[in-house]
Amino acid sequence: MKIHTFFKKGTWGLMLTAVLATGCQDVLEQEFRSDLGPEFFATAGGLEGGVTASYSIARFFWGSEGYTYTENAGTDESILGASDGNRTFFEYNNILPSVGEVASIWNNSYQAINNLNGVLKFGPSAAIDPARRTALLAEAKFLRAFYYFQLVRNFGDVPLSLSFIDVPTTSATRAPQAEVYAAMIKDLTEAVQELPATSNQSKGRATKPAALHLLAKVYLTRGWSAAAQPSDFATAAATARQLIDNQATYGLGLEQDFANVFREGNEYGRESIFVIDRNTDPSYAESQFNNSPQIANGNKENRLNFYWVSLYTNALNVNFGISGAPANSIAVMDRDTRNGRPFRRFRPTNYTLNTAFGERNNDSRYFKTFQSAWIFNRTTPVTTSRGSLVAGRDTAIWMPGVEVTEAQRRAFKGVILAPSQYTADLHPTMTKHAAVNRLTVNESSYRPIILFRLADTYLLAAEAYIKDNKPQEAAAMINAVRQRAAFKATNTAAQNAAAATAMTISPSQATIDFLLDERTRELYGENTRWHDLVRTQSLKRRLEQYNPTPGFRDFHLLRPIPQSQIDLTTTGPKFPQNPGYN
Repeated sequence: MKIHTFFKKGTWGLMLTAVLATGCQDVLEQEFRSDLGPEFFATAGGLEGGVTASYSIARFFWGSEGYTYTENAGTDESILGASDGNRTFFEYNNILPSVGEVASIWNNSYQAINNLNGVLKFGPSAAIDPARRTALLAEAKFLRAFYYFQLVRNFGDVPLSLSFIDVPTTSATRAPQAEVYAAMIKDLTEAVQELPATSNQSKGRATKPAALHLLAKVYLTRGWSAAAQPSDFATAAATARQLIDNQATYGLGLEQDFANVFREGNEYGRESIFVIDRNTDPSYAESQFNNSPQIANGNKENRLNFYWVSLYTNALNVNFGISGAPANSIAVMDRDTRNGRPFRRFRPTNYTLNTAFGERNNDSRYFKTFQSAWIFNRTTPVTTSRGSLVAGRDTAIWMPGVEVTEAQRRAFKGVILAPSQYTADLHPTMTKHAAVNRLTVNESSYRPIILFRLADTYLLAAEAYIKDNKPQEAAAMINAVRQRAAFKATNTAAQNAAAATAMTISPSQATIDFLLDERTRELYGENTRWHDLVRTQSLKRRLEQYNPTPGFRDFHLLRPIPQSQIDLTTTGPKFPQNPGYN
């Protein structure tokens, strides 16, 4: 399988730099490059390169620390770990127009959009195989909608530009959300018709099922918004069902075992619909593999393998809690590539651990989402009154997820950490993004990032059915996901069947709150939560219920317009800021 979807450093790297010089900097101050004007995009190389370069912009989002804050912090699912990172988005404190995480979403999205506008305007003239040209232009339509979706969800009304900007401008206006949604739906509807059912390159390229998934989500999101149309929820459900009902045609299907969805090496598996491509080739990786000098941009590294890792090296050989440890206590683990680099940016809330993942007998997802055991890895022996830990064999740290008795502690050679002992440093590690096969412990991940997967499509369909007052259909969509979650490889077929039955819900249980709980069980740590809560008008209510955050205000449902955009708009009316951020 080819996974070199992104540009190669050198020729493509120079091309990207030059293309983006004609892109938007806050929609303003474009420096037109005559060598990359219409003539460039009208060539075969320009068409291919313009589309390929636009995929790379997504790496500024998924995998970066700043964007990960905007998608996961300040929700019911995650709270701040011991490593401060950025408290701003956890506490809704000082989310200002000058915040870099917000400016990155704005600037990078518009850079990609202007590049894609050039492709779509001039690419039809490219001397290239007609079928290939059609596919590339369809990819450009998908990507333009993809980036506008980032903008409208974060900022509301935004400038809508569907033409290539090749001269400097100092004026800009915001288009109503309704116009932005209409443009996205037009692009995606055409992309659905023109994209191939599968890609012969990788799932990092847009395909018909990727466009269907995104189109369903766009309709669903608009249906909740002030721009809603009466048929949005029904159309969202029908669009999602077009993908679900024809999944075999697209080579898709739910994995039998939830554990396989995020198994390292299976990022292009049958459940994945669309991914951010990555690999270990330094010419393509844009990441610091083994301290490689080939790194293109540290802001594009995939560091998801760091953010949820707890400080397992701080667990001491005292099996009655970690506070008040005697002077001779020592750590029972060394840092290694298998257990990860402990950035401790995020840790699960009590809601996540005890409510969403509270049922663990029939639902297998808790222990397939969180690490509960660390195998002793020190070269220096650790001996306690309970015995000596043997490297590679004995469990050094165990987080059973329930409280334990003193007798159980005395019988266990390693360290037991029950929920009452979790701290900002020591807590279950979320393992979906673990990258065990790195060369050194401090390296970022080379794993592709799964953005769209089929289980999410089922849950989007369920949400649309709930809002369309079709609880029976909603329950059927949810049950497909829940019944898969019942599977355990260690069970007999009869045991798995019984567990699947126990996991089945009735139509009366198919509510938005149940769906949000299900999304946590299925999608925790997959960078969707903040927008899930905003979309379903549940953020304030669920923060109050599960993660009280005094700094939150109603205006935080939108992000601030970057101050640079406002300052650079010097012609015409002043560019308006979102309410609450003035």
